[in-house]
Amino acid sequence: MINIDDLLPIIERKVNAALIIAGEVVATEARRNVNDAPRGGKTYQRKNASGSYRTVTASAAGEAPATDLGFLARSITTEPDPQNMRMYVLCAHAIAPYAKVLEYGSMSGNLRPRPFMRPALRAKQKQAEAIVRQAVRAAIREYQQ
Repeated sequence: MINIDDLLPIIERKVNAALIIAGEVVATEARRNVNDAPRGGKTYQRKNASGSYRTVTASAAGEAPATDLGFLARSITTEPDPQNMRMYVLCAHAIAPYAKVLEYGSMSGNLRPRPFMRPALRAKQKQAEAIVRQAVRAAIREYQQ
């Protein structure tokens, strides 16, 4: 007979650890989306801090945002919420305050969406779910020993 009071703490511990791994799988995919984004948008000159110019090719609408200085990719992080058995994959606003506008677009700024987070979740959802399922199975095995 299963004593749920004994099983639940094992499940919580295993699933919370699995959520960290699953979150990193999704975050890594989001970073990859940004770093390897196609550059189908317009090409323009951007001024460096030193005053010189460099050529930049932007992403097109619907593509993941093309990386420029790497702030967006570096802003993608995970935040565990063990009390609720959740893992958040997010962009640190302090590093890349424009992340939300890139993901969803902006009507006022006339910028069409350049999603990178939602496609990462769609691409890695099955893998993330499998990681959590394995954790539950491992918890049950540990309980039965």
